[in-house]
Amino acid sequence: PSARNVIKIYFKSYWNKLDVVAIILFFVGIVPRYITISECFCAARIILSFDLSIWFIRSLDMFTAVKLLGPKLVMIGEMVHGLKFFMLMFFVFILAFGVSFYSLVFGVQEFTWHLPRKIINFAY
Repeated sequence: PSARNVIKIYFKSYWNKLDVVAIILFFVGIVPRYITISECFCAARIILSFDLSIWFIRSLDMFTAVKLLGPKLVMIGEMVHGLKFFMLMFFVFILAFGVSFYSLVFGVQEFTWHLPRKIINFAY
């Protein structure tokens, strides 16, 4: 098989794609970690913390072979799949309520980047 076919076969698995994303995020997070500017250090901490959470999720794949934990992980995965659509609808309703309620309470305001967060926090 050619290298192109091997790469296609490798990227058919969801877990392999997650591995590549985690490795790329690790290297993207390590580079600004060693730059002495404080903003770069803060950005590196955010990237590396997100990367660590991806590695923890990736470690769940090892437990699918365990007889006791495997079926439970499959059930949780199916519940999360069903929960995505519910959370999308919930977010739409929270956003609709938040925007209308915030505009009624506070009136017209100048747009800042903190305003969407204020609206969501106010509604939630």
